[in-house]
Amino acid sequence: MRLKAINLIAIANARLEGILARGGGLTSGWTTRFVLPLLLLLLLLGVGSLWVFAGCRHSITRHGYPVELHKVTTQDGYILTLVRIPGKGAPVLIMHGLIASSVDWTVQGPDKALAFIAADQGHDVWLGNVRGNTFSKEHIKLTRKDAEYWRFSFHEIGLYDLPAMVDYIRLNSSSDTLHYIGHSQGGAVFLVMASMRPLYNRKFASVHLMAPAAYIHRATSPVFQFTTRVEELETIAKMTRTYEMVGRGPGSPVELLHAGHKMGLIPTDLVLTNVWYFTGVHDSINRSIVGDILANTPAGCSLYQLLHFGRNHLAKSFQQYDYGPDGNVRRYGARVPPEYPLRNVTAPISLYYSEADNFVPAEDVEDLADSLPNVVHKHRIGLRKWNHIDYLYDTNAHRLYRSVVASLTDQRGTAEKK
Repeated sequence: MRLKAINLIAIANARLEGILARGGGLTSGWTTRFVLPLLLLLLLLGVGSLWVFAGCRHSITRHGYPVELHKVTTQDGYILTLVRIPGKGAPVLIMHGLIASSVDWTVQGPDKALAFIAADQGHDVWLGNVRGNTFSKEHIKLTRKDAEYWRFSFHEIGLYDLPAMVDYIRLNSSSDTLHYIGHSQGGAVFLVMASMRPLYNRKFASVHLMAPAAYIHRATSPVFQFTTRVEELETIAKMTRTYEMVGRGPGSPVELLHAGHKMGLIPTDLVLTNVWYFTGVHDSINRSIVGDILANTPAGCSLYQLLHFGRNHLAKSFQQYDYGPDGNVRRYGARVPPEYPLRNVTAPISLYYSEADNFVPAEDVEDLADSLPNVVHKHRIGLRKWNHIDYLYDTNAHRLYRSVVASLTDQRGTAEKK
């Protein structure tokens, strides 16, 4: 296994040198020789299998909570997994970010994880899994080996996945309305749905968006040095027929990373150093759960999700997918993609953001707030080094969660009974 991992790193390093030979611009030293090859390794070779992890259910039952797994089919044929911790209170749908899954909301355990804090307050907790991630790989016709299966970005997730989940939850709960909590892409897809399908706004008693990845043009994370290399990534994807990014499965690079950490070949400090290279350093991450994180995250995504974010970063806009001038004319009747009509987002929105977030900077969230007609609350995280993944894994995240959950029962956030 160690030899296979070394060979994969070598392959990734060779690919990196070829890609960067023309462009340059990245720092030299060990970060370029190890960190960046590792990222390309995960992006370009992360092809998983049909392996579905027990973590989806086990991450809840091991702590003594009841759990239900529900299958939801979207209008365009994707079969999604909703994870439910049943409760008698108002339903709340909690949505993960890019390359993440429902497990991220349970990994910190009781009294610390958002799913359990909401369940302890009596809420009917529903955890989403979007198309293409570890737990939502099925389709009524396509398989994940088909290139067509992966032809979606966060646009389709907002247009089809989220409405399907909302409709299903409303049919299987005691309330006409529900609460929504989303992180990063989980915020972006809500804004897609609420702007493009505005009738859904009335189905939400409250909406809480943590670092919503809508406007991201001020983002400084090195990740965007890859996602903005659209032509190179598309060329490599077509050559290798690899459209799934950081997928999981036996022998996949992310599983090798997990196995290496579990066997002590890859120390926790090295894992965190690589993560911090992209997110910024904040050493209050819960180190005790790093193994559990690696067991389930990353959970995979489509290449086109990455490219959509990368193109929006370059365009300094929250807009629909850019198919190039000719493709845009065929698709939209204009050479430039249309922006999402945020004026249609009338649900009551609460925004949470921080100064140290280099994926979704505070200034970009402020711009988003100015574009939305019904922002009822803005909360700037007080911790100076709080970054993009601290919403999930920081030892202090439970304080934010408790504040958010408490607000679900205030005057604005009481779900309507049927």
